[in-house]
Amino acid sequence: MTDPHTGPLPAAAGPDGASSAAGASKDVLGRGSLYTIASAAPILAAVLVTPFVTRLLGDAEYGVVAVALQVVQVGAMVGGLGMAAAITRHGIMERSGADGARALVLRGSAISSVLLVVAMLAGPLWGEPVLGTPWRAGLAFAVIAAAGFGTMLNAQSFLRVLDRPAPFVALSTLATLGGPAIGLLLVLFRGTDANDYLFGLMVGYLLAGIGGIALSLRGGRPRGEPGDFAHALKVGLPAVPHLVALFLAQGALVLVAARYLGIAEGGRLQIALLVGGAPAMITAALNNAWAPVVYRTAPEHRGAALERTAQDIAAVTAVLAGGVALLSPWVLQVLAPASFGPSELVVAVGITTVGSVISVAYLANVHLVFASSRSTGLAFASPASLAVGVLISLVLAQVGGLTAVAAGFPITYLCLAVGTALLRRRVSPTSWREAVLTGPVLGGMAICGLGAALPFTGALWITVRLVLAVALGGLLLVLVRRVFTR
Repeated sequence: MTDPHTGPLPAAAGPDGASSAAGASKDVLGRGSLYTIASAAPILAAVLVTPFVTRLLGDAEYGVVAVALQVVQVGAMVGGLGMAAAITRHGIMERSGADGARALVLRGSAISSVLLVVAMLAGPLWGEPVLGTPWRAGLAFAVIAAAGFGTMLNAQSFLRVLDRPAPFVALSTLATLGGPAIGLLLVLFRGTDANDYLFGLMVGYLLAGIGGIALSLRGGRPRGEPGDFAHALKVGLPAVPHLVALFLAQGALVLVAARYLGIAEGGRLQIALLVGGAPAMITAALNNAWAPVVYRTAPEHRGAALERTAQDIAAVTAVLAGGVALLSPWVLQVLAPASFGPSELVVAVGITTVGSVISVAYLANVHLVFASSRSTGLAFASPASLAVGVLISLVLAQVGGLTAVAAGFPITYLCLAVGTALLRRRVSPTSWREAVLTGPVLGGMAICGLGAALPFTGALWITVRLVLAVALGGLLLVLVRRVFTR
């Protein structure tokens, strides 16, 4: 008998391995650049809203916001049962195709919403022991926002199947820019309480979730086959601890800082991680085009396509991360008032950007793990990687303060890169030369190190930083041009 969950793979992008590889990079950076606009929404929200929020709320109340943001993200991942990780793969590689993926969006989102409502009602029991701060209305709003966010993520996974970046971007904009804008208005006109801001955030995510369901139902009917949901859970559930661990590479560090250094320090570290993790956000946005390209490429050409795309994406990420590290003294001054000590966060940003560079090595191998549909190992490898990073950050919090805690981010991604590489060798028949990443990764780490170490006061050092940043901008243009002209 034929397994209904082992359908034929789509044809390769080109007639041979070389042309498939070259076309793959163009597809990822071409279509991926459209998806990258979606990552610009939270970055734009940070630039436009965060400076006002930090000044209006102060460091203690903003610390509550920082913790609530972790609740939104982790709640969406845990309550979502990994459907967001399974839906794109299902729509491309399984027999029921797009209609089956539509059915997964609806069923997965309904179950997720019920689970998160229950979690919200139980909040007074688990809130303070887990989060380190008393349960309050704003944290309840964050749990409900997680339901809207999870639904939006499921819908976006479906939109990747159809390769529809415009509505994908619209959902991200509504959630990550609309919600903060509503929250900011509430803070301005109602008071200076974190609860007001988090209520606005909840409204934005709920509207995005509703919009995602509407987009998923447009142009087709949800119609799966028997066993579709069970198979999606088989792929998706192991991804839950993996996705939580991936997010907590940043979020857990905020909680460590809040618990051991004070709630205000958690808010300060949130700002540093926001800036230093921006290149990783852009890489994750490119991933919305990268994963479907890998899935659609015929197995015999998949290794060559992954090799070329990974090398190109690593080079682009290294340049972006270096630019962020070099310009961070001025970005931090925009995002946070003097009471946050933004100049003291420059080194933490530089350390975080190193993790952004390393993240490409992890992403490249995890595509092959998901393509194999044998993702169970991620449920162990990813939490183990997070545990190493968090344990080291706990030790460093005692001896090195806030800046040292940031080292947990690149350490976690290094462990993730090693863990997924070992897992890929066990579960995937596809191999590729990981050594092609050596140059971009080491070069990116060196530039990020310069951004962390160089002084940023005095005309000479300001000039040095700006000249290096401009040079990196020119290099970025050269890299992108090479991808589209070779």
